[in-house]
Amino acid sequence: MPFFLILVLLILSACSGPYSEQKAAAKAESPLMTVDVVQVTAASLPAVVSANGELFAEELANISTKVPGRVTKLNVDLGSLVKAGDVLAELEKDDYQYRLRQAEAQVEQIRARLALANQNNDVVDPERTAMVKEARAALEESRIVFETTDRLAQEGVVSRIEFERARARKQGLEARVQSALSEVLQMSSQLSERRAQLDLARQQLTDTVIRAPFDGAITKRVASIGEYLAINAPVITLVRQHPLRVRLEVPERFAGQIRRGQPIDIRLEASTLKRTGRVMRLSPSIEAQNRSLTVEGEIPNQDGVLRPGSFVEGLITVNAEALGFTVPGSSVVSFAGVERVYTVNNGILDDRIVKTGRRLANERVEVLEGIKDGDLVVLGANEKMSKGQKVRVK
Repeated sequence: MPFFLILVLLILSACSGPYSEQKAAAKAESPLMTVDVVQVTAASLPAVVSANGELFAEELANISTKVPGRVTKLNVDLGSLVKAGDVLAELEKDDYQYRLRQAEAQVEQIRARLALANQNNDVVDPERTAMVKEARAALEESRIVFETTDRLAQEGVVSRIEFERARARKQGLEARVQSALSEVLQMSSQLSERRAQLDLARQQLTDTVIRAPFDGAITKRVASIGEYLAINAPVITLVRQHPLRVRLEVPERFAGQIRRGQPIDIRLEASTLKRTGRVMRLSPSIEAQNRSLTVEGEIPNQDGVLRPGSFVEGLITVNAEALGFTVPGSSVVSFAGVERVYTVNNGILDDRIVKTGRRLANERVEVLEGIKDGDLVVLGANEKMSKGQKVRVK
């Protein structure tokens, strides 16, 4: 018998032997894959609109000088936290103190001429001033002389010239009284002017001390000690840290869902820090360039952890009572950009292509499309599973 024929017979006998029958039986009796499942149930899942944006300071002020002067004190630096009214810097005071004393002396000079005894009252009574009293006394004397001269002239005792002199003197002193009254009124106006100059001198002295207009933090220090600063020269930049303003660009298709007062949850990029605020302002128009609605919200920042200028992701809750489906993150299998979950129906696997949304707490994933209420979704799904495979539910 040829060698080749003998070899074929040996192979056929081996394939039909008891070992091959045991292997086939073992394969037929292999145990089913055991899987854990979770039943899908509609639950409260607030509807949100996602948008990116940036944090801004509620207030930002470049603090400058109101009066010129040389810097003698600088109490803050970059990052310093201040309260409203805290002293930020001080300028030289000597020149302004001298001007204040000069203005006070000028006021007192005019008050003395106007016979004002009450320091808190600048109301002028012209009849009490020395110049008016003197003018009226001279007028009264001239009136007596005139009346006497008139009577004597009628009796022929004095000449007509003496009578005319007496009358002219009386008329001149009447004009002098009017002049004294006018001078008093003019001095009263000067007193008001001197008072204004005195108040200005006081204010300029006060302005040599530069104070914080609101609570905040120093983001820039421009001036240095010993530097002479002109009027309106910048000294420091101050920002209000609490609350902060967040500005988000919401896509046009969601613009109709945004309302004032809706909650905003923000998350800093590359950080787990989250804060919740409220929608405060809506732009009246849609931006033509990117077809978006500008939304501004207010975010609390009492601890100062958030910084203006930070890039954030914002979630605006547009419907707090909405329902939705979620599954554990281990149930979602992603391959080539396609996401799917496996469900069990009568012990047989079925795969569902799904559309996912947010990644939620407790490692759960929102499913927007692909599953329905009551589905049994496999936990710990993997790429080795296949549609139609028989499984046993644990």
